[in-house]
Amino acid sequence: MSYTEKVTFTGTNRYGTGPMKEDDVYTIAEFKECVSSGAFIDYDGHGYPVKDGYADKNIFIKPSGLNKIPADATHIVWYNR
Repeated sequence: MSYTEKVTFTGTNRYGTGPMKEDDVYTIAEFKECVSSGAFIDYDGHGYPVKDGYADKNIFIKPSGLNKIPADATHIVWYNR
């Protein structure tokens, strides 16, 4: 894994309502809940796994690909279309 891109967030599960210039970040459990409830579908966007405040932009996460989330990831940074 190559967690090299700094992610900026002070809270999770805000769906774009956090402070300006912060990333949209979810815990793994929150992200999976958003997917299972239909709040996120592949058409909506994509994310990257996060560990220790850094994203691995080599791993592209779509809602249909939850199995691609690395075991060591703690969060997902989400990019809406």
